[in-house]
Amino acid sequence: MKIKQEHFERLQAAINEVLAVHNPNGELVDCYESGNFHNADKCKDLQKRFCFDVLYGAGLNKFVCDELYTYMDDTHIYTALKAICPTVAASQ
Repeated sequence: MKIKQEHFERLQAAINEVLAVHNPNGELVDCYESGNFHNADKCKDLQKRFCFDVLYGAGLNKFVCDELYTYMDDTHIYTALKAICPTVAASQ
């Protein structure tokens, strides 16, 4: 991963706070897996959508723009998010 350790830890802490509130028993993951989220019908990559929605929900937009985008792009950020966020499986 290209992300600096201190940035990864900040990202992880903020995301874990969001998940502790909204996904303590897997409720948020269940909503995404069942397609129960805004514009679900337009979603092409469920895991990516989930990860970036959680990132947005963590209120880290300024941090991402001011810090992470100075040396990373979305593919690097997504790699870090996949390491932090739970896996979401698309329903068949």
